[in-house]
This record gives sequence, structure tokens and C-alpha cells, in this order.
Amino acid sequence: MGIRHPLIHEIAKDTYLINEFGLVNMYVLVGAERSLVIDAGMGYFDLRATVESLTDTPYDVAITHAHPDHAGMMHQFERVFLNEKERPSLAWAARRDFDLEEFERNNRLHIGDWDVWEVTEDMINRGSLETEILPLEEGDVFDLGNRRVTAYACPGHSAGQHYFIDDGARIAFTGDCCNYNNGTRFAASTFIRDLKKLRAGYGITYDRIFTGHSTYCGTLDVKSHDIAVVDGLIEAFRSLLRGDAVIGERHMQLFPERPPFKVLLWGPVVKYPHEAGSGPLVCPNFNPDMLWEEGEAHVIP
Repeated sequence: MGIRHPLIHEIAKDTYLINEFGLVNMYVLVGAERSLVIDAGMGYFDLRATVESLTDTPYDVAITHAHPDHAGMMHQFERVFLNEKERPSLAWAARRDFDLEEFERNNRLHIGDWDVWEVTEDMINRGSLETEILPLEEGDVFDLGNRRVTAYACPGHSAGQHYFIDDGARIAFTGDCCNYNNGTRFAASTFIRDLKKLRAGYGITYDRIFTGHSTYCGTLDVKSHDIAVVDGLIEAFRSLLRGDAVIGERHMQLFPERPPFKVLLWGPVVKYPHEAGSGPLVCPNFNPDMLWEEGEAHVIP
């Protein structure tokens, strides 16, 4: 019998990673006066009860972006913080009729070993509350009493993607804005500038990165993400602007029957749990016809 409950790990003092069946990570940051929950997973356990078992302080819920593996349980909470540009995605991401077949389809990439996990239809728990959406903007600060968590925008993977830097645990919680399977639908030059801001930390020192999918997906480890992946993404998109990028093809894991799409290949070999062998850093969501913001000088950031 496989694991039928989320795994919880304390990755720093009063800082918890909740792993939902190898698919996605959520985080609970416990402060002296308030707590913060980052992301709301897919929808296969009682996230609210889990959060409230970890903290007895009032808490806020902030969502990095409105994809179904990050916003799926938002209706377990009265209110969540989310950037306004993400609202159009909620009709899909936060549906109550999500079923096991859709879970398995979403997990073709994320789940590493079905011998480890066991998920059944009766475990679905997406919540039923009419959740209030509160705006999340760059520079918003969640003051937890003894630690401050600041939100920053990094559109690319989605239009309103935000990440969070915690000055207490010295961790950047980056959602899907910088991992080994990422990219941008917008101007590559703008994405590079946003990644450089992340790398610099806005003057807030952080030692580790934890993404929405750990390192990368499907495994039981809870290692922090290699900060160098940000440098890899920057250089990958610089190669696109220079005109010497290596372009490949890949089938989308959610819809393998569709024709392959172009991907930007760069950097070190990274092993993917769902594939035999290994592959390079992959940036699938880029638009090769949109390299520069309209009217800007073609100077590589």
C-alpha cells in the first residue's frame, strides 16, 4: 500500500514544506504573531486542517500563480492573496469537479513512482467555500511578527506569477518562476531582467530556493533548489537574444497526443524521474517571435 497522506518536513525553524503526493510543494511559515501559507496544492487532502495543526496563530494564504497544482484547494479558505492577472485561470485551476483521471494526467510529469503514492477518488478535497480573492502586488509584505515575507513579481510561467523572500528563514519560495522546466510567454529581455532581480534578492539575503516542485518533481527528497538554476535560465534566454540558442522539441506531458512544441535547451544534465536517461535544462514556454519589448534597444540585459 502506498502513502495516502501528505509528507511534512521542517526545512527551517518554524518553516514547513508540505509535499502532496510528489506533485507539488506548499509551505507554512509560522511567525510569532501570524503565519503565512504559500500555495494551495492540487486537492487530495485537507490542507486547512494540516495548516492548523502546524500553527495556532492567524494566517494568510498567498498563491504564487493560478495553475491547478498551486490553487486547487483555495476553496478550503475564506480568502487568498493572488495577483489580479491570474484570475482568468481560476475557472480551470480551482474547479470543484476535478477527478482522479485529471489528477493522473497532471502527474505524468510530477509523480515519480506510483509504488510510493496511492491516491484514490475518495481523497479529493477541493473545498466548498466562496473564497475572497485579495490582490497580491509586488512589494507586499506579510509581517509575521518576528519575520517578514515580501512578494515579488516574475511573470513568464504565468502572467501574474509571484515569489516570496522570507528574511527569517532566508529562503526564496519561487513557485514555478525558476526551475529546470520553465520559460516565458513574454519578452525574453523582460524575463531576464526579472530573473536578475530574483538573483540579486532585492537586497534581502537568502541562502536557499524552494520551488513549487522541489528538486524537481516526483521524489521524496526535500533538498533546496540549486540557486545556480537562476543563472542558467538567464544565460539560456541570453542565448536566445544572441541568436545562438539551441532549440529542440518536446511533447507536453499533459497532452502527449498533441504535436511537439519548441523548447530552448541549455546547461547541465538534469535527471528527470519520469524519463529514462536525462536531459538538459528545458525552457518550454517561450515565444521565439517575442524576444524584445516593443521599442526597446536591443541590449542584452
